[in-house]
Amino acid sequence: MKKKNVESGGLKEPMPSVMREAAAVYGAPTEISVRAAKDQLSALLERAAQGEDIVITSDGRPKAMIVRYRPVIVGAPARSRAALRATMQMGPDSTAAIRAERDSRY
Repeated sequence: MKKKNVESGGLKEPMPSVMREAAAVYGAPTEISVRAAKDQLSALLERAAQGEDIVITSDGRPKAMIVRYRPVIVGAPARSRAALRATMQMGPDSTAAIRAERDSRY
């Protein structure tokens, strides 16, 4: 059975403090075991809401990540081509101009 790091609440701390600070600057995610995550889910959700990325591990391997929720912004629904064409004004037939351009070989 693996030892649980009681002081950090189950959080992994494999690095010295200087390296942890450098990792925090570059946005390295916090790792936590599944068992510790079960006990601290509300606190982890609050930390994720603040922008912290939290990796949940099982047997020392990453399995999932808790991140801040970012709503998807959806624009206006797409219109069909027929509806788009109906809004466009059509000019005179361009067949003669295209044929003349093609026959002149550019």
